[in-house]
Amino acid sequence: MRAVGQDAHKALGLQMELSHGRHGASARLEVYDRPDTGPGPRRIARLTLRGWIDRTALMRLGRTLDDMASRGVDQLVLDCAELRHVDYRMTAGLVERLEHFESHAGGVIVCGLSRHLRDLFRLAGCEGRLRCWPSADELLAEPLAPGPGHGIAS
Repeated sequence: MRAVGQDAHKALGLQMELSHGRHGASARLEVYDRPDTGPGPRRIARLTLRGWIDRTALMRLGRTLDDMASRGVDQLVLDCAELRHVDYRMTAGLVERLEHFESHAGGVIVCGLSRHLRDLFRLAGCEGRLRCWPSADELLAEPLAPGPGHGIAS
């Protein structure tokens, strides 16, 4: 992956279990550091979600987002291409946690939402609160530029 620029280096790669059981969820976190040259975010995280987000997974995901913010991540790319489902009751809570990260740390881009997941966010009245991009791979191949909330794209 060309990722976040040719000068960036991976500072961390971590696999996490967010919940267990029939509808378990996991995540893969990759954090990239960019050199101090040029505008844009310095520490970019790609968080790839898999499985089914339920209450337990949402709580663990929220702690992960808080931890990333405290460690200087200023751009989050949330890759949902492998996410199968979000419990409808958790959709607003997920968006609130992403907004909390954005207000305390930097930009959030949600990538790879299926039609099913988009419908869940739309039905919960949250779709307009998300900044979306079709593919995390395509997004991370783009040059990073500062924008509202240090975003990559709107």
